[in-house]
Amino acid sequence: MKIKPVWPVYALLILVTLVGFAWVKKHVSGPEQMIVGTWRELSWEYERVNTPADKQRLNDRDTIAQSVKDQLGKHLMIHSAETWKFHPDGTLTLEGPGDVKIIRWKLKGRGHILELEHRDHTVEHYNLTALTNEQMILNFDSDMQVKGIAKLTFHR
Repeated sequence: MKIKPVWPVYALLILVTLVGFAWVKKHVSGPEQMIVGTWRELSWEYERVNTPADKQRLNDRDTIAQSVKDQLGKHLMIHSAETWKFHPDGTLTLEGPGDVKIIRWKLKGRGHILELEHRDHTVEHYNLTALTNEQMILNFDSDMQVKGIAKLTFHR
């Protein structure tokens, strides 16, 4: 009885796997490619509040007032009403009213943590909770007087 060699079957399976992987890598955009481009800040919202009284107080308006953004900004570098331009070389141009900043960006973890590093080496971290061709949602926690998670929504 003659035994047929099995190695051609394994070689074929490895080849098919490699070709499939290369096809997926070429045709499916990762978060690094999807984030590149121009994004406009659409809103700031509370994701959660700590007490029912907070929920009632915020029921009529779900966006953070500019004065609260300014207070938070003293400690957290909050970006308000800006256009964010992500460049493929890892730079981010923040264009605000009368101000332009260029900082470094990179995605960490499994592509769900956005790290922004300013020239003075101040680092910000945001959770990238949604990223499509038209919308990006960033979340961060604040430990100041504004409790809960703030959600920043951007559109192209």
